[in-house]
Amino acid sequence: MNKNCIIVLSVLLCAGLGILCPVLALSAPDVGQEGNAGNLIMSVQTDRAYYAPGEIIRIKGTIVDGNKQPVIADLLFQFQEMNKTGSSGTDGSFLVTVPISLVEPENMYRLVISSQKDGFPGRNISIPIIIMGEPSSLAPVPTIPDEFTTT
Repeated sequence: MNKNCIIVLSVLLCAGLGILCPVLALSAPDVGQEGNAGNLIMSVQTDRAYYAPGEIIRIKGTIVDGNKQPVIADLLFQFQEMNKTGSSGTDGSFLVTVPISLVEPENMYRLVISSQKDGFPGRNISIPIIIMGEPSSLAPVPTIPDEFTTT
């Protein structure tokens, strides 16, 4: 295991499907020693474990330095040959929506999130996204957590 970079990915085995689905939290800890303000820590979560073609992926997260201070960083979201840019706010948080293609086949895809900030090494997180046309009766019921709802 590379001591310089650790990526934590929580997954669960969807009952009977034989595929791994992301559980809501992903984080990429900083490279180097904890507490070093010169490193970024990016924590990201999606609103669901799987989606249907044409749906929207809601992604939220935070970016802080090694001292857990918020960082305003430039963000790039890459999914199904689409690039979308954004940035974190003054509190280090971001909330972004990414559309899913109607024409791409059902499969597991990768959502890649890159963060950049002058004076910090860049960070990347790759999140598996499952696209299923008609969910199996064995698949968990898709729900959107309350923290993703807006009024």
